Amino acid sequence: MDFILNIIAALGLVPSKDLAESMRESKTLTLMVIIGLVLFGSFALFLFHMAGKP
Repeated sequence: MDFILNIIAALGLVPSKDLAESMRESKTLTLMVIIGLVLFGSFALFLFHMAGKP
């Protein structure tokens, strides 16, 4: 769980402590945050891939 908290803090989300507390209580919220981060990262990689094509 600390890994996710470090990612949230690195993204500059100010209320990360409140989010972290809510994530500890809710498995659904934790899953939604993980899926959101994966989708966001995948989209960023896709954009970098498309920008590199001639």
